Parts: sequence; C-alpha cells; structure tokens
Amino acid sequence: MRLYKGFSVLDFFWTLFLRGACVFGLIYTLPHFEENPVLITIVVFFLLLGICFIGNEVILIYEDRIVQKPNSLASLFFKRKHKTIAIPQIQRAYLQQASKNSPSETGIAILLAFFLSRNTSSMLAAISFQLKNGDTIELYTELDTGEREKMVALVNSLLR
Repeated sequence: MRLYKGFSVLDFFWTLFLRGACVFGLIYTLPHFEENPVLITIVVFFLLLGICFIGNEVILIYEDRIVQKPNSLASLFFKRKHKTIAIPQIQRAYLQQASKNSPSETGIAILLAFFLSRNTSSMLAAISFQLKNGDTIELYTELDTGEREKMVALVNSLLR
C-alpha cells in the first residue's frame, strides 16, 4: 500500500510547459511539411521525442520500500531502472544540513543554475538513508524542504 507520493510541483509545471512548447512546435511545423519534408520530419521526430521523454521524478513510500522513479510518457512503455530502498534495511533517514551562504554566494549559485544542466546532483537536494550495514544511500531530488522533511519523518516513523 502506498503511503506517500512526493514530487516537485514546480518541476511538474516546468515539464507541462516544455510539453506544451513541443505541442506548439508540432502545430506550427506540420502545416509547412510541403515546403521542406526532410527538415520538418526531423523536427517533428525530435518534438515527439520531447513530448515522450520530458518528465519529472516521483518518490513513492510504501510500507516496505521507497521507490524513486521517472514520471514521463516514455516510462509507461520502457522499463527504466528505479532506485529502490527496502525499509527494513534502513537504520535512519535524515536530511543533510544546509550550510549558511552569503547573499553573494547565493546570487552566484542562482546564476550558475541557469547555465548548468538541470539534473546534476549539485543542484538537487539529498535525502540520506543510513543503512543497518553502515552504508549510506542518498536520493537526490528537486522536492522542496517541507516535502523532504515529511518524507524523512514518515520513514523514521515506519522504522519504529
């Protein structure tokens, strides 16, 4: 039974915007097929790929496991590897402590975020799980702090 579903609302709306832009691109390019069939076919192909593969990640908490998986149209058809952590293996869940940054460091980080790729682990927040064997597993996610705190509290309550 699924206990919790966590996803970034901002990321969800961003993916909707990108999919809408791809649909707009299809609507705009398809009437021009007669002008340049080869180019329009290539553009339509990439726009359809964008519609299918653009998506956000979802973290699901079940009674016995935690699953991080992609949420796109392509994930319905293609089996991508999900990151799964068994609850009985976890000793505790926690969030990494955020360091205090000066306003100039924060401004530089925001500017760099626009120029770097979106899914780098340095731009994502981590939820850490300390396992009973001493290892630590981290789930990198775009969830806001409140959602991550809810998830950590739920996992820690399941461990009791």
